[in-house]
Amino acid sequence: MQLPKRTKYAVKDLMSDLKKISPTPSIMEEVGSKLIYYEWTCCENLLSSDHPVTTNLRDLLDFMENEYENQLVTGELWRVADTPQSAINNFLKGRSKEFLDYTLDRSPEYIHDLLMVVANARKQEIKQYKQLEKNVRREIKEDSENPELWNKLRLLLWITKNYKEAADAFKTAKSFGWTSEQSKLVAL
Repeated sequence: MQLPKRTKYAVKDLMSDLKKISPTPSIMEEVGSKLIYYEWTCCENLLSSDHPVTTNLRDLLDFMENEYENQLVTGELWRVADTPQSAINNFLKGRSKEFLDYTLDRSPEYIHDLLMVVANARKQEIKQYKQLEKNVRREIKEDSENPELWNKLRLLLWITKNYKEAADAFKTAKSFGWTSEQSKLVAL
């Protein structure tokens, strides 16, 4: 994957590059902890804790570390159109130009290197999860009406970018009684 080398990164540039990676919750959490946490604390010290950029960075950190994964695990992201890109777009929708254009403090080299590391990690995740998908499909053959297995398959398919199949697996899980309230899966 080729990501542009930039002379500076605004929030919107970072998020645009993340959309190209199609991040999973673990990838988002890594970028959140290694970059956005730093940016948020810098803004808190430089601008104040209630400055719009600071509060938006706090929201972004929460999205990256918690909300994104929660949306996936609870079944909010299940339709074919519910991709990582659409989840990021939904988060960014309505955010101020000041926030989106805010130039991140970390060096462009640091940010680009981090993005390349997570892009490579994403490729490895896809390989790993495709193997897990095969195992879950075997389990489903033995217990074809188990809603938890169908939901597990949905998550694996979503992570491997098979959004249509993931949506179909989710519908099957729901038809067998899957609900987020009763699900045994609480995190990825």
